[in-house]
Amino acid sequence: MRLTPVSRAAGLRLARSLPASGAGRVPLLAQGTVITERYATVLAGQGIHAVWVEDGLSNGIEPTELLPAPIRAETAEQVRSALETARTAFSAKQRLSPSTIQDLTRIVDRVASHVLDSPDAALALNDLAAADAYTHRHSVNVTALGLLLARAQFRTHGWVDYRGERRYDRMDQRLSTLGLGLLLHDIGKMAVPMDVLNKPGPLDRDEWKVMRTHPEAGVALLGTSTLGPLVTAVIRDHHERMDGSGYPRGALGDEIHPFARLAAVADVYDAITSARPYKPASPAHVGVQVILDGAGTAFDPEVVATFRRVVFPFPVGSEVPLSDGRIGVVSSVDPDNPEMPVVRVDGPSGAQEITVDTRTGVAD
Repeated sequence: MRLTPVSRAAGLRLARSLPASGAGRVPLLAQGTVITERYATVLAGQGIHAVWVEDGLSNGIEPTELLPAPIRAETAEQVRSALETARTAFSAKQRLSPSTIQDLTRIVDRVASHVLDSPDAALALNDLAAADAYTHRHSVNVTALGLLLARAQFRTHGWVDYRGERRYDRMDQRLSTLGLGLLLHDIGKMAVPMDVLNKPGPLDRDEWKVMRTHPEAGVALLGTSTLGPLVTAVIRDHHERMDGSGYPRGALGDEIHPFARLAAVADVYDAITSARPYKPASPAHVGVQVILDGAGTAFDPEVVATFRRVVFPFPVGSEVPLSDGRIGVVSSVDPDNPEMPVVRVDGPSGAQEITVDTRTGVAD
């Protein structure tokens, strides 16, 4: 199978079921459905711009998703319910209830179980939800990707305790704590007015000023004693940057907790590669390049190095344009050289696999 733009999907067969994204939205399209021109038009109109399809060229290519689409959709709905509870608490000037935190902890455990059973790399991270599902699905996606990065980071580098000693124990506990922080990282947005949060266009200066209050609003909602300092650090500091250009504190380098540095990378990558009310999703290679370009300035170089090992610019199942005008499908990726995947293309005597330099579109 391959991930292809809806604009080129008419006549092809859906390889993975496409869940509805909320009441009144596009009905579920089941695996095996042939995408007609009408379906393609409706999907595009609802903000869904890519689908998994199967055809002769992509036959036998099986991408592994970090979170299967049904699990992602179901988990996002659970998050939506929990965040609505948070909005009610904000309105009543109350903190999040222990029962809601327990619900969120169970969600983290479910996401973590899928992530920890997944391969280390070459995963399909694409979320094909419509733009209006962004707020809730973003929390789930960031949790999954952040845990994937943390697992790889901890295996390679361990973690540093308060004495400055590097350790390799208590990994499961660290991941669980980080996961809760990741799931709650944007909970302060419940204090942001809905017309700002869901604005179908870029925010103006005053709206950005309001939006930038959400990290500290999230800490205020939860209270520093409710979930502990590590969860609080993720919520407060996921928009901080290594060069001090972030917010809300303008923290610099080691002043930013390692958990928040992991969250920053996962948050930015998913924001770029997800559909938003004011822009379509960018492809994986665009998100990857933004993260790589930010190493040492916006992002922790060690986290970026881990990110490069587990998130590929052209993962298995993605399409690659060649310099001769053909479109190929990635069939495998070498983690040590992710810019040179093996790509399946139509040749004179049928499908063939070649190595392509994705920076130039030229076959090796």
